[in-house]
Formats: sequence, structure tokens, C-alpha cells
Amino acid sequence: MGLIETDVAVIGAGSAGLQASREVQRAGKSWLLIESGPYGTLCARSGCMPSKLLIAAADTARRVRRASLFGVQVAPDQIKIDRRAVMDRVRRERDRFVEINARNTEALPAENRLRGHARFVGPRELDVDGTRVKAKAIVIATGSRPTVPRELSRLGDALLTSDSLFDLEELPESMAVFGTGAIGLELG
Repeated sequence: MGLIETDVAVIGAGSAGLQASREVQRAGKSWLLIESGPYGTLCARSGCMPSKLLIAAADTARRVRRASLFGVQVAPDQIKIDRRAVMDRVRRERDRFVEINARNTEALPAENRLRGHARFVGPRELDVDGTRVKAKAIVIATGSRPTVPRELSRLGDALLTSDSLFDLEELPESMAVFGTGAIGLELG
């Protein structure tokens, strides 16, 4: 079991954790970024980046439908949304965003990155899978995950979360969105 001492330990290598690490670095302090999951940020993997791709597709369809307001004639019966192609682009771009984020995180100095699950063992001390980390300050930037109410869990495969929606082969014709977090609002 090793010991790492640092000014600031940041738990979570997502968007917030990476930003916190940059700010600590700018302040000239030592820092350690701790991540237990895959690199690539939640935002890129199942958050605002893929949801904004869906928004862009919807906005484009809406503009085409309203093209006659600008003197552009498009026959309504000729507008077709290829729901499979929409989701293919979302997945392709999402995977590209995740890869870029993962590569950028892996490019950080190895001595500033620690892989493993962090747990507090004292006010300023962590255990990361057997490695002790002592820090003057600890930033918790672990992101979030969808929570499914028990009443909805019986829907089984019909229930999607932001963790599963973007892996669909084809965009559903319609869906109900529960949740008023940022991603829920964007998807709605």
C-alpha cells in the first residue's frame, strides 16, 4: 500500500473533475485526479453532447417543415426522417467525443492520475483501492447517474435512461421523458 500526498485530490475525471484539476494546476498547487470508471466524461458519453445531437436533428427537421416561410418549397409528403440514420450519427459522434475526452485525460501526466474507487478514511485522507491519498483539500466531482423509481422499473426493456437511450439502433417515433434534470429537459 503506497501513499500519495497532494494539495488537492479530485475524485472524478468527468467534465467537472477535469475543470477542477485545471484550476488547481493554474493556481500552482499539486493535484491528483482519481477515476474509478472509464475515461471519456459523462457529458460526452450519455449527457449533453449526444442529447444536443438529437436536438440538432429535431431543429433541422423543424426548419425544413417551415421552409415555405422563407420561400423554399418542400413537399410535406417528401419529408422523411430516417430514425435509424439519426441514431447512427448520434452514436458515431458520441463515440468520437468520448474518444477525444479519454485521449485528453490519458495525456495528463501519469503521476497526476490514479485509477480506482476512492473512499474516505479520514477528513483529508482517501483509500483508493489500497493506495492512501492525503490531501489538503478533496473535490468530489463524481457526476450523476439516472435513478429509476420502483414504480417504473417494471417497464423492463421499454424503460430507457440517458445511459441506454443513445445506444438505440433507431430513434423511437415518440417517447415520454421523466425527470427535470438538464438531460431530461433537453430530451423533452
